[in-house]
Amino acid sequence: MINEFKYTEQREWDDSRILKCCPEPKPNPSDPPSSDCCYNSWQAELDVVNWELKEITNELTHTQKHLGLVTTRYTRLKLWNDELSSANDLALAVCRQLEVIEGQLVNTCKNTQFTVKGVEILYCMVREFYLTLDQLQGKYDSLQNCIKCLANPALQPTTGIVKVLTDYGTALTAVLATRDALIVLVMSAMDSAVSLHRQICDHYGYKRLIRIWQDTLGCGVPCEEGPIIRPLEAAKPQAEKGGAGGGPGVGSSGAAVGEPFCLEPILHFPICNESYCKEIHFLYETEKKEMKELTKEVQELTKRQLALQAIQQSLQNALKEVNPAVRCS
Repeated sequence: MINEFKYTEQREWDDSRILKCCPEPKPNPSDPPSSDCCYNSWQAELDVVNWELKEITNELTHTQKHLGLVTTRYTRLKLWNDELSSANDLALAVCRQLEVIEGQLVNTCKNTQFTVKGVEILYCMVREFYLTLDQLQGKYDSLQNCIKCLANPALQPTTGIVKVLTDYGTALTAVLATRDALIVLVMSAMDSAVSLHRQICDHYGYKRLIRIWQDTLGCGVPCEEGPIIRPLEAAKPQAEKGGAGGGPGVGSSGAAVGEPFCLEPILHFPICNESYCKEIHFLYETEKKEMKELTKEVQELTKRQLALQAIQQSLQNALKEVNPAVRCS
């Protein structure tokens, strides 16, 4: 959380009184004044330059400290703003992937529906096949009963047509023996196909899960542009309503009285529409602008400081050359 402290009291400043307290220094003539007018003039200029350099140095020091604090705030706000932006971008990327999956589900549902239809047809074919075998088994049994009833010695089981019928009955029995296992496999395939189709394509299956995620991430909701609604301003109407009606009051943090804990901020997707996210971005841009202005001011003050130092050095060198005490000794 970021606590922002503001001083709202308006005070009128009397510039004349401030100037009266801090008058500009006047160059003091050397005591006793020198007979060299150049020396006296340069000494006066040096006094003024020394005073200006001291003021510029103090102002530069103060501005650099201010710039350091602003830079620290800017770095923290930039980090948090980047993290919020990254979270919002990641949510949008997930939304795009969900759209792709949702589009693929249309084709998948068609395929699973065709699969169910194909398994149903296969089941009908298998059932019809074994019904036909049952009919053949019935005819075979009737034919065998007729042969037994004839009691013809020429119809021996090991020769002739009777042997062919016996071999046919053995093969028919072997095919009928596969019915139980094959029916189990067909029913398992039918169950798997129907379950897969329902889990993916049913309104309460995989489609429903994707819709829940899309609603949670706010997919399809555009980022709004508008004024920043600060959390304290948003909580004022609720606080007034709670206090006037005798209901549960609302504190400055937005938590109802009686709640032991309140976590803020509780962000909802899309993050770009959250007032907290907009406020962080606003503070980040404000600190960025102030940091640029202070950086420019520091550069200007540094240039003035360097210029005054150069003038100071030149005057000091010139005074050494024309100092009467040194020159006339």
